[in-house]
Amino acid sequence: MKENIRKKIFEIWDNYVNDNKVVHNVKGNVINDIDGHRLKCIEEIKVIISSFLNDDINAYEFKTSLDSYNKRNNFWGFTATKGQMFFNQLTKANEQSIDKLSAILKQTIAEPRDFEDALTKIEALEKFVRNIFDKAKDRRKAPKPGSVGYFLSYFWQIHNNQKWPIIYTSLTTAFAEIGIWENHQTQKDDYEFFYNLNEEVKAVLKTHAKRNISNWEVEHSFWHFTRKPVLVLKKAKQKGEEPTTANMIEEVKMIKANFEIKEYLPPIVAKLTELGNETNKSASAKGSQYEKMVAKVFQQLGFEVEPLGQGTGRNPDAIIKYREEHTAFIIDAKAYSNGYKLGSDDRAIREYINDHCPKLKRNGYEKIGFIIVCNSFNPNFDFDSFINEITWITDIKRFILLTSEALLHLLAYKVKDNLNLSSIIENLVSFGNVVTEQNIIEKFEDI
Repeated sequence: MKENIRKKIFEIWDNYVNDNKVVHNVKGNVINDIDGHRLKCIEEIKVIISSFLNDDINAYEFKTSLDSYNKRNNFWGFTATKGQMFFNQLTKANEQSIDKLSAILKQTIAEPRDFEDALTKIEALEKFVRNIFDKAKDRRKAPKPGSVGYFLSYFWQIHNNQKWPIIYTSLTTAFAEIGIWENHQTQKDDYEFFYNLNEEVKAVLKTHAKRNISNWEVEHSFWHFTRKPVLVLKKAKQKGEEPTTANMIEEVKMIKANFEIKEYLPPIVAKLTELGNETNKSASAKGSQYEKMVAKVFQQLGFEVEPLGQGTGRNPDAIIKYREEHTAFIIDAKAYSNGYKLGSDDRAIREYINDHCPKLKRNGYEKIGFIIVCNSFNPNFDFDSFINEITWITDIKRFILLTSEALLHLLAYKVKDNLNLSSIIENLVSFGNVVTEQNIIEKFEDI
């Protein structure tokens, strides 16, 4: 490893140590003693795994038990795309051959005998998943072969955290940022390269720290690096200020996707946020353009879109539908440059609901929601009381406040990961309000 790379690794480690080895979750909150929590969780997760391997529970029960536990104890990021979502898609794709799936899972999630056996397991599951993916009529609903490395290394780390590192996207992204990562054609080759690179990083840090370094310590230090708290320290020192934990955490909260989202956005919708912030257009012209762009994003997500908006009378801006699951949403797009609050719109929203819900129900749409899209929402306005009333006294089952950036991030992840509309809706309705890009990144990023 070149000397400049070694120095960069030392710098990453020293910044982590100097910050008292603080670990934040994707929301920017400090996780105290994450390793202690993990060690406790490992014992319980091992019981779930053993129950499956010993035929005490079937594949469906295994999937559900793991999902339930990790949602309550999300210390590995397994609830994201390459973990639980991959598992859900894998199970759904094998409903007619569940015994075959169970056999390959039992073969591959068990701890490898050695490194060669690990690569053999990855190759076997990747081949199994690739066969499903290549034959799928709709690949958006199929499990992705690119998730295999993360998925299996998670289970292996539960078996032996000292031996098996998890191949996180955030970790390979950090390695790439300092110039030591290379992408490969297969998950087997990716993990082989990653494992050896991770061992080399541990060896380099051992010479610097004068002690053995664990897989978790490498993971934490590079996670600390990818969240960029170091930039806050540097900025504060340049200004002669004393950096505080508060402003460090505030910087960490502004997490970014591990890819450039604009590369996955059609140009026709990429400037939605900028349009919402525009001050040189008339309110009418700006509003009309913003409404049309919002409708276009939902169309790109896979919804059937019925545009309404300006020129159609007293109507919402669009109705979006997913016939396959009898689901529809009433859309109201607000091109506000400052935080939106209801005001007189309260009455209009009630009218939209009273006018359109009966029509939608007559046409077979049983699940109806309402989405307001805006650049930002006024934090001082009590949206909760209004939303609680609407969902109690009307046919609206879910009322969502969605920022422009959250909507664009949702589309970027859809394009990048070939997400199907069912999973997009399932995740969208699971959030609290207000839904921001941070929520979308946390849900779909394997950190």
